[in-house]
Amino acid sequence: MRPIDAETARVVAESLPDDPFTFGTRCLLFRGTGEAWLSGPPSRFHATVVRDPWQPNEPTVWGSEPAVIWELLREIPGWDCVNCSRELAPAIQELVEGELATSARVMDDIYFVLERPAPTFGHPHVRRLSEDDLEMVERAPSALHPPGYDSTLAALSGGIVVGVIADRELVGTVSMTASSETFANLGAYLLAGWRGRGLGTVAAALAAREVQSRCLQPVWSTGEENEPSQRLARKIGFQEYGRRAYVIVPELQRTGGYRPGTSVSRPSVRAQ
Repeated sequence: MRPIDAETARVVAESLPDDPFTFGTRCLLFRGTGEAWLSGPPSRFHATVVRDPWQPNEPTVWGSEPAVIWELLREIPGWDCVNCSRELAPAIQELVEGELATSARVMDDIYFVLERPAPTFGHPHVRRLSEDDLEMVERAPSALHPPGYDSTLAALSGGIVVGVIADRELVGTVSMTASSETFANLGAYLLAGWRGRGLGTVAAALAAREVQSRCLQPVWSTGEENEPSQRLARKIGFQEYGRRAYVIVPELQRTGGYRPGTSVSRPSVRAQ
């Protein structure tokens, strides 16, 4: 099964509301940076699976019928974790376990929004990055490269990237990874030796202020097991908006992701 074309992807994006849960998917589809698979007409789809190229093992699914969602997932290689609504998570977990004859677990994906002005902190190691920092960013470890754009230059020129810099080298970033007419998501990463010093909080607050300067509402999301990320968000003033869920398949994580053809053959399920 091949991903849908760019024009169909835009129709799917337009059919989704613009809210803190959906805007990241909308951004991927409108920019043409994500891949999507579809069941049903694009403006009233039964199910769609959208894959972020920066996290290809964690596709996001939309739809209300778990069996139809599984019909798409069983044809898509490389995933080991599925992001879905909390309501669908138990049924998708059951389907995955039955089809793959292995265990799966469910973990909450927590979404936060910042409705008040972000605090102002200052630190000599933290500043907004620009196009002039391209070489420094590109020689940094790949985990620090800003996702969500066609290139690092595009992220620096049109996006928002805040850097933590030590000895003229990048040791952390907080980036605007996706945006819509209303919302912007922030993603953060600090190298291990620089965590626990408050630098992430300073960088995230600056990035949130930059987002708010564009009249957008900052959104922060993290798994329920990532308590440091949740504490950081709350220090800045983020409040919990709601939760989705991850259905995680440890065996697929161990073996490098799902491979079509490994599931048990069952009759095809089609939405009416």
